[in-house]
Parts: sequence; C-alpha cells; structure tokens
Amino acid sequence: MTLYLTRSTLILLASASLAACATYEPFGETTPEATRPVYATRMPQTPAAVPPAAPRADSPVAVPQASATVESQVLPPPGARPLIVTPSTPPYPGPTPSSAETAAPPPPRYEPPPPPEAPRIVMQTITRTTITGKVVDADGPPKVYTVKSGDNLSAIARKLETTADQLAKDNKLKEPFLVKPGQELKGPQSKAKAYVVGPGDTLYGIARRFSVTATQIAEANDMELNAPLKSGKKLVLPEGFKDKGPNKSTVTIPVEAPPSTRPIVTPPPVVTPPPVVRPPVVVPPVTVPVQPRPQPVTPQPTPPKPVVVVPPKPQPAPVRPPMNPSPSPVPVIPTTGPLSEQQISALGRGRFNWPLRGDIISDFGPKGTGQRNDGLNIRARAGEPVRSAASGDVVYAGDQVPGFGNLVLVKHADGWVTAYGHLARVDVKMQQKVTQGQQLGQAGASGGVSEPQLHFEVRFAPSPADRARPIDPRLVLGK
Repeated sequence: MTLYLTRSTLILLASASLAACATYEPFGETTPEATRPVYATRMPQTPAAVPPAAPRADSPVAVPQASATVESQVLPPPGARPLIVTPSTPPYPGPTPSSAETAAPPPPRYEPPPPPEAPRIVMQTITRTTITGKVVDADGPPKVYTVKSGDNLSAIARKLETTADQLAKDNKLKEPFLVKPGQELKGPQSKAKAYVVGPGDTLYGIARRFSVTATQIAEANDMELNAPLKSGKKLVLPEGFKDKGPNKSTVTIPVEAPPSTRPIVTPPPVVTPPPVVRPPVVVPPVTVPVQPRPQPVTPQPTPPKPVVVVPPKPQPAPVRPPMNPSPSPVPVIPTTGPLSEQQISALGRGRFNWPLRGDIISDFGPKGTGQRNDGLNIRARAGEPVRSAASGDVVYAGDQVPGFGNLVLVKHADGWVTAYGHLARVDVKMQQKVTQGQQLGQAGASGGVSEPQLHFEVRFAPSPADRARPIDPRLVLGK
C-alpha cells in the first residue's frame, strides 16, 4: 500500500513539471529584440515608418501599433557632436551686375616720348655781307711839282694853289728862294676819300670793294701789305678807285641742325572706377550627411632607394698664362663729363701729325687782358705747304671768318676737327675728302697778321650731343 502511494505521488509530480514546461519559455527568446537608440532631428522630410516586429501571440510585452511612426537616423561615430540641420531655403540671389560694371574700361594707351636726338652737322648756304664801313673825306698825299726851266717860286705856288711863303716853308727853302730845273717841290695835301675800317675787315676785302689792289692801298697810306688793321682806322683810297658797295658772298658752312620737335605725350590720368557695392549674400546652412569615419590605414614601409654612385667628372688641367702676355688693349675712356688731359691724350695718341714745322709764335691758352689762343701759331715761310694732320672731310674752305684770313676746317672720325688759318692760298674745296699729309694750302699772312704763319687748332667732342671744344694740340701731336 505504501509502495502504491509513493508511485502515485511521483507520477503527479512529473505531470506537474511537464505542464509547467509547456507554458514557460527561456529568457532569451521571450524578450523582444533590443532597439538601437534614436536621436531626434528637426528634419522637414516625413520620417520613414518603421514596421514593428511581429510579436508572438502569447508574448506579454506590449507592441506599438501600426499607425505610430518613429524618426530614425544613422548614429554618429562615438564622441562626435550631433549635427543640427535646419530647413534649407533658396540662397539670396543678389543684384545682377550690369554690362557697364562687368566691362572694365580699356586702359589708356601711352606711348613714351622718343629720346632726344643728338645734334647733327649739316651744310647751310648763307649770304654774308662784309666791308660795310663808311667812305669819308680825308687829306690825301701832298702834291708834288717838278721845277721846269723858267719857273719861279711864285708861279709854282699859284699852280699848287698855295702861297710862296707856305711853299718855301714846306720845302725848307731860304732866301732868295731860288729853284733849279728838275727839283721836286711838295705842295699842300690834296683832298681825298678815305675808308673807315670795321671789325674783321681785311686789306684784300677793302681792295675788292673799291676795285683797286691791296698794294695800291698800302702805298697810299705808307704802310706794309701785311700790317694789322684796327677798327676805326681811316685808309686813304688811291686815285681812280670805284666804290661797288659792301662785298656780298654766298658761302656754305657747317651748322648744327636743331633736333626734330616731336610733341611730348603726357599720359592721361588713370581714373579708377568706384567699387561696386553689393549686399552681402546670405548662405543658409546646408544639410550635410555625416559620413562614418574611415578606418585608419596603416602606411606600408617604403623600401629604401638604391644609392647610385656617380663617378666624379675629370677636371681639365689648369691652363697657365704665357710667360710674356700680350699687352692689354687701350681701355675705353668714358666720354661723359669733362675729360682730363691724360684722357684726351690717350684718345688722340697716334692720330695727328704736325701740319708744318716751325717756331711757336703763340702757345695755347689765355694771354691776359681777356684774350685767349685756342690753338698754336707756328712761324712759317711764305708759300710753305700746309698739310692735313689726319684724314677727313673738308667742311669749310674760305675767307669769311673774321680774323682767320683764308681758313680750312677738316672734320675727322670720332668727333675730332682741325683748323688751319692765315693761309696765303687754299688748295682744297668743301666736301672734299683728304688724306693724312695731303696739302691743304700755303702758309701766308692773311687775316691781319704781321708775318707769315699758320694758326692750327684741334677741337674734340666726346659724343655727338656735345659741342667740339678746343684742346691743346701738343696733347695729341707727335714729337
């Protein structure tokens, strides 16, 4: 009996355990799926509806209804701040710039002025008028009477339009004032015409105006043919002269041509247009989706580059200078600013020869009382040949320069000019090319000098823009 009860009790306990197992589920299967946290946003878009998980019919957990909506978004990476996105609005368009604002005015065209031109030497034909002095009355030479047979002092005095006493006094006669046939008696001075010498006049020019010879004028005034003439001196004109008026001659001389006058263009002022003021453009915030942070990439070690060994280039053997180097060329001397005597001597060394040899009458430089000699006056024999100091072009040959007589100017290369004055004769013509040593004329005493001589000048212009200035000829002439 007892055994039967015990067996019945065990069967009841087993049945109760089986019933309990039929109504109980494990913890992991009855708990609904864990939902991920959601961050609320203010997005204007309609959030997508998330369908709820299908619950079990006998699950005790409450499930949301199908009509409910849930906002969701991808979670930001850990540690990142949530991004607040505001509704987007169309950007402010702003004013549309006009064509006048967008088209900038063309820049003013400015042409720089041309550089100043250097002075040029041109030949100009001019008409000169010389020997313009006046003709005045003057006392001529005394009248001379040769006594004839039967003449007496009173008769001779009447012929000479004077008195016997004055005639005896002029000829230093003593009483009884006897005269002999063939004796010459000087009477009173005759009336004549005289020419008043002007600045730069020469004896040959005066003789050309009055149609006489220079020798006749010198004899009428008891003077030497080469005597200097002073301004204001009266020269008695010989008998039979004919006044043709002032001498007029047409000569061609070198002059400096003025540079071309081109107007200087002044650049117009640059006008800066006023800046265009536009209202600020308000850019609303833009929705930017947050991308997940990329995974860091571990850099791979870079293999070392192979070392290429470049052999050194062979160096050429040093070149030693020769034992006797050739002399260096003459240094170029700058031509801007005043040049020293050493520089002028270096530039003109070996260029010129003496035009003739002789004693120096007047050296180069100041001579006191405001006078100055721009060259050398060399004593010469009348008719001695005068030769060109260097090759060049004859730019002047004539006697129209006051104080120089017959004058020849020769232009050489590199800004050099030589002058030859007081010539008795000129053997070259203008614009003629001459060589070094060629005869230009003969030495003389023209131009109012007292003895035959040559006035020789050397002038130099460092650049075409400078004027040729006289220098001491001894600096460039040979020994």
